[in-house]
Amino acid sequence: MKKTRFNYLIPSLFLLISCGLCSQQFQNEYTVKFTSEEIMIDGNDYEKAWSSADSTYTQWRNFPSVTNDFESPTLVRMLYDDSFIYVLCKAFTKNDNFVIQSLRWDFSGRAADKINLAFDTFSDGNNAYHFGSNPLGVRADALISNGGVTGTGSREEVYNRSWDGKWDVDGKVYPGYYLTEFKIPFSTLHYPKDSDTWRFNFTRMDTQTKQRTTWSKIPQQFNSINLSFMGKIKFEKGVSKLKSKISLIPYVNAISSTDKITDKSTNNISFGGDVKIPISSGLNLDLTVNPDFSQVEVDNEIINLTMFEIKMEEKRQFFLQNRDIFSNFGAVRTTSPFFTRRIGLSRNTDGDVIQNKIIGGLRLSGKINNNLKIGVLSMLTEEDILNEIPSNLNTVVSLHQKVFNSSAIKFLFINREITKDYDFVDKNDTFNRLVGLEYDLISKGNLWNGRFFAYNSFSPLKKEDGFSGGVRLTRETRKHKINFEYSYLGDDYRTDLGILRRIGASKLAPYYEYTIFPKKSKLNNISFGFYYWLWFKLNTSSENILENNFNIPVTFTFNNQSEIQLLYRQAHQFFKRDFDPTGINNDNPLAGGKIYKSNYIQLAYESNPTEKFYFTLSQNYGMFYDGNKYSFENSFNLRVQPRLSASMIINYDIIKLRHLKDYSKLWLVGPKIDYTFNKKLFWSNLIQFSSQSENFGINSRLQWRFSGLSNLFLVFNDNYLVKDELIPRMRSFNLKLLHWF
Repeated sequence: MKKTRFNYLIPSLFLLISCGLCSQQFQNEYTVKFTSEEIMIDGNDYEKAWSSADSTYTQWRNFPSVTNDFESPTLVRMLYDDSFIYVLCKAFTKNDNFVIQSLRWDFSGRAADKINLAFDTFSDGNNAYHFGSNPLGVRADALISNGGVTGTGSREEVYNRSWDGKWDVDGKVYPGYYLTEFKIPFSTLHYPKDSDTWRFNFTRMDTQTKQRTTWSKIPQQFNSINLSFMGKIKFEKGVSKLKSKISLIPYVNAISSTDKITDKSTNNISFGGDVKIPISSGLNLDLTVNPDFSQVEVDNEIINLTMFEIKMEEKRQFFLQNRDIFSNFGAVRTTSPFFTRRIGLSRNTDGDVIQNKIIGGLRLSGKINNNLKIGVLSMLTEEDILNEIPSNLNTVVSLHQKVFNSSAIKFLFINREITKDYDFVDKNDTFNRLVGLEYDLISKGNLWNGRFFAYNSFSPLKKEDGFSGGVRLTRETRKHKINFEYSYLGDDYRTDLGILRRIGASKLAPYYEYTIFPKKSKLNNISFGFYYWLWFKLNTSSENILENNFNIPVTFTFNNQSEIQLLYRQAHQFFKRDFDPTGINNDNPLAGGKIYKSNYIQLAYESNPTEKFYFTLSQNYGMFYDGNKYSFENSFNLRVQPRLSASMIINYDIIKLRHLKDYSKLWLVGPKIDYTFNKKLFWSNLIQFSSQSENFGINSRLQWRFSGLSNLFLVFNDNYLVKDELIPRMRSFNLKLLHWF
């Protein structure tokens, strides 16, 4: 190993492990009584059993500030029997003027009246089930991972809203309060055998008082899904693990498509499905044969002005269960060793991303015991000779061993290998393997969090430097957040099933945030930040600085959740090769072998998201490589409660580069209309136009969730090439039935 690499990692690691951790705060406790009485889920508390249950209340306000003084309390009662846990929530209100985003399952709850329940069934402070509902009894559920700590990433990385469990809820509005009743089957949850105590918290967002309240105290600098701050619930007679059933999930899909360019039509009916097999109380085996993802919502169009690939959201259901076991590795915006969208999507001979059919696969994932998680994923893809795409066997093995409070030591192995020899496959591309270790740090009280990682990749040709490693440390208090990050990627480091920004380079990325909390003001907080990142090579050549950037944001956040941000950014980038940032002038790119400077000032405003009409406005102007750029990114949202929500994205970039005669004008327009007929029937429509990709697309999906997690989908897609006119490309109709047995 080179001297420049991680000589400092070992002492730093031991320093953090041995550092004084925050003392544990007082924990709320609640006893869940056993009942033999049948409880109907109807949004009322008429059953006698509810009067026998103990009562507890929200005890803390978390937003706009942390205090035990708040306006609208919430009462919670819990009961359980041999099969279910029941939760009754009585939320006191000023009136019945609620914010109801939608009747759709997994409605957005950031700016809506909502009650959330979090169950850490293994009491590990790392994973939890999240169930939520609103005054009308609409369902929302998610899985929380990594302790709810985002590090330098986004909330979506630790909050999986795409997970759907089998459970029931109903809600009703009464004068002065509303009631929600939850009925959660023990068979939906994984938990230790013969457990009697779980960690638990509940939160409530009240848009009338603009306050978020919680059962257990959560410091203001942390989000409401942080698992370090929870109480305990104790089951009166303990909980015996139910014998989980094998679930069969077959589908039939009828599709009719027409290629408008070749005027070729195709009609096809396909079959396939999944099987879910419980192995133990915390471990599941999932099998899939001929999986189909035609019902998945299309990707949002983007305008990419960088030389880097944009990481798109994974929306395919099979890859979402326990995704944190496989995907929560590496460094944000630097390297992701494994990204599930690499499976089933490949590039053709023209370099375009197309679907690569998956023949089948398996996933073994879950907990072996309270401290050890395992994940094994293996997927076989089909060959596509016409597009020179080989058949690959893709395998990932992951282990997570909990240590100390909520920290973990993790192991990752990845293998992509072709299943036979192909004339069009280079010898060095026949396989790619990667193996590595990580240590994730989450201290008590979340004062410290961070990650240490080291990987090595292997390919058929012997390579000198396939190593990658890094460290990230974050210390966060109410007013101060300081972060240090360093990553190294060797010249020959490679991960075919992951995402890389660069190879043969190092990245240094410290940042600091300081937050002021004004008293008795409409302003909730003012934050000042300095973000710096430097990409460089460990040599003395003239090309050793690849990228040298910094951001200085000042953000004003108001108590009504509106926000104003002023940002200054400066960047210096070295282009080794010719590059066209506009994406529409490939015949006349910027010359490589030079350093280009960019800087701009940006002003952004986000209005109160609890209003029925709300919007985001963002404008920036400044130097852009060898020219100038003006951009605006605007979004407008309208809600007609509780059934209709509509939005419109309008982005525009006008770029003048010195070496080009004309201005480059890029438009991105995306109206979306979502209508929920009731809690089971949803209709969403998305229209997108991008002048950069020269694409105009229509996606319309009608979804009927007719029983539990069983669905019927009707999907229409229509795509056009945009030149001087709309040129039809592809049109398809899909009818898909998916049933859970």
